[in-house]
Amino acid sequence: MRAREPGHPHGPAVSVADAQHPPTTEPAVTSAPPADPPSRTRRPTSVAHAAPWALPVRRPALRRDGLSQDAGHLIAVGYALAWILCPVVEPVPDHDMAYPLWQLPIDLAASVTIVAAVRALWRGSRHSARLGMAAGVLMAVETVTCTIAGHTPVGWWTWVQTALSLLVMGVSVVLLRFRPAAG
Repeated sequence: MRAREPGHPHGPAVSVADAQHPPTTEPAVTSAPPADPPSRTRRPTSVAHAAPWALPVRRPALRRDGLSQDAGHLIAVGYALAWILCPVVEPVPDHDMAYPLWQLPIDLAASVTIVAAVRALWRGSRHSARLGMAAGVLMAVETVTCTIAGHTPVGWWTWVQTALSLLVMGVSVVLLRFRPAAG
């Protein structure tokens, strides 16, 4: 049996010899296929790892500083706590002493840099590591100037303040060392 021409009034006829070729017309859809559950209709976050049968995997998006959102927030809170703990652990001076004005620029610079470092870490700025290093250095300078100014003698609190300053500096150095390349 031969196939009829496509323009034939009775439509195209298909022979047994033509069974290997698919029909040229689309089959009519009588009902819609069942909808996938909403969890399967979401697009995967990474095209390289996409598989049609796999559920999408949510990976935390990296920010410009190379950290995840949670890690950046955690480090920012740690910096703020370190800065708050430095004056909290220091005892009140035994004697009444006037604040030396030469210490004011150092204290203001330390305050500005730690606030800038915490804000930069919270927002994911690529400058957060450098600001953190500057804040750690100025926290250490504040520890030294407090002793030089005569507020308190050197004691256990001096070493706690030094450790907190070094912690901020060290974390910032690690962040600077392992941040992603620009581009």
